[in-house]
Amino acid sequence: MFKAYDRILRRHPIGVQAVTTAGLFVLGDVIAQQVVEKKMAIKSHDFGRSAKLGAFGLCLAGPCFALWYPFLQRSVKFNSEVKNVVGRVFLDQTVFAPTFIALFISSTTLMNGGTVADVKSRLNEGYMEVLMNNWKIWPAVQLINFAVVPVIYRSLVVNTLATGWNAYLSLLSARLNEKSE
Repeated sequence: MFKAYDRILRRHPIGVQAVTTAGLFVLGDVIAQQVVEKKMAIKSHDFGRSAKLGAFGLCLAGPCFALWYPFLQRSVKFNSEVKNVVGRVFLDQTVFAPTFIALFISSTTLMNGGTVADVKSRLNEGYMEVLMNNWKIWPAVQLINFAVVPVIYRSLVVNTLATGWNAYLSLLSARLNEKSE
């Protein structure tokens, strides 16, 4: 099965990573709703919420990851592999992560019918919390990812490990959405 995935991934890297990311965003939301929020019944599951997070993964997150990791690989070139890995983690956590978090909060706010004023309010309410929590987890993950995982699989590794993180983001988005209603 992995060989088939690899073959398709190499032919269509952006599309495959977008679909994979969408699926894992949906899985994160299902975990958030069914396990954390304890909805525990199909009739109480908010399928619209899952679909919106899947759309975010498909249209924004997946393509961003698919383009970002090869960009880092091409752009960060020092005279040692240790410096390359540290440089990539530094850029990932100081450029990509803050931008991605703002994109996530803004996109989910707008997908839930929010206005630009709502986006500003939710960024003020949730952005720093998410960024600080991101920095507790992702630098270590990315250090390993950039050091040992081939660039074509980095997004898969991040997305797989991010299933729990996506559940957290889903809960945050729902919490921010409820606050503004």
